[in-house]
Parts: sequence; C-alpha cells; structure tokens
Amino acid sequence: MPVMPVLLAGNMCDARLWHGANWALSKSLDARGYHECFDADLTLDVTIAAMAARALEQSLKAAGGKLLLIGFSMGAIAAVQMAAIAPERIAGLVLAGYNATADLPERAALRPAQQAEVRAGGLERVLVEELKPNYLAAQNRSDAALLSLLCDMGLGLGKDVFLRQSEALRLRDDQRGIIAALNVPVLYLCGAEDALCPPSWHKSWASVTPDARFEQITGAGHMLPLEAPHAMTAAIENWLNHN
Repeated sequence: MPVMPVLLAGNMCDARLWHGANWALSKSLDARGYHECFDADLTLDVTIAAMAARALEQSLKAAGGKLLLIGFSMGAIAAVQMAAIAPERIAGLVLAGYNATADLPERAALRPAQQAEVRAGGLERVLVEELKPNYLAAQNRSDAALLSLLCDMGLGLGKDVFLRQSEALRLRDDQRGIIAALNVPVLYLCGAEDALCPPSWHKSWASVTPDARFEQITGAGHMLPLEAPHAMTAAIENWLNHN
C-alpha cells in the first residue's frame, strides 16, 4: 500500500500555504509511487493532542497505509504528536519552522491579550501588525501579494479558529522527548532568516533525533512554504532520494 503524504498547515494558514510547492512536490511523490497528498484540518480543536488525533484518524481513513507527515510551524508540532500517538503508521516526517519546546513564557504571556483583542473584533490588526509580517525575510516584507495572502488566509479562517489555535499553542507540551525517540527519518527545514524558530533551534532538534537531517534555506524567514516553495520542494526531494 503506498505511503500517503499528509500536509499540516501552520497557525491561521489554509491549504493555500502549500500551493507554491504542492504541484512540484506532488509530481515528485507520484513518480515515487506515493499516494496523493492529503490536507489535514487543524482548525477544529483546542489542543495539539486533539488536532493530532483528528488528523491521524482522517489521514488513515483516507489512505489506510503509512503516512509521510509534512508539517509547518503549528502543523509540525501536530505532526510530531501524531508520530507519538501511532509511531507504527509513520514513514517519515518533514518539520519546517518547528519548535519542540512548550510555548516560551514571553509568547504565552502575550496570547491572552491577543485573544481578548480578537474577541473584540481586532483580528485583522493582530494579523497585520503583530503576526505574519514579522515572520518574513527582510526581502519579502514589502511583497504586497504575499502580505495580502497571509492576511486573507487568517481572516478567512476567522476569530474562532484564531482563539482555538492560539490556546492550543499556549498550552502545548514540550516535545523534545518525543523527537529523541523517533525511529523514522526526519527532515528539519528552516528559513535562514526565521526569527520565530531560528536555524539554531532546528540544528538542536536534529542533533537529538536519531535519524535526522537539517537544511537551511536562504532568502526565507518563518513562512518557508510561501517564501521559498521551490527550494523547500527541492530539499524534500533530495532527502527522499537518500531515504
């Protein structure tokens, strides 16, 4: 039975996150005999554990075989939790813009204030001024089309999804013990200018993961799938060629 790639998007991102890379990646995976990519839904739950359980159930129902988990940011956190729940069903993981720790104290302290503002109707301001633009490489911060897409994805998902995902991130568990016990190949990807989850973190995660590779991609910040989709695809293809 072919392996199914599962795409797990980040905080306040929809399937458009993958559009730049998905065509080339899908073509490459198809040539290797993989199942068609499956987009997991991480918008309905208030904990990472619940997100992971739902995504795992949906993915296995769609494929039935093993899964190649491709997660970005919050989606990477959910992917690791999926591997903890059902390690025997996971063929490998691609973790981009990933943080293995619990929410950092300074970020956890900011989330309740953001949540209160979003409840009061301030979602657009939080998205535009506090979140997405700060995640981009310097050369991309004035990219009007990219900024518009980031805002449109967030506004399209709406305040209830923001509140659920924000709380899930605030209360998430430390995953360093999980990644140290993974028994499948893992690719860690990071934009060279990622200020949210910097390259040094990914190097650290890779150093404690038994079968891991780390790739740093130039010209990208945290929003790697949108800022450098072709370089991201090439890194995944190269990793697959060696596994």
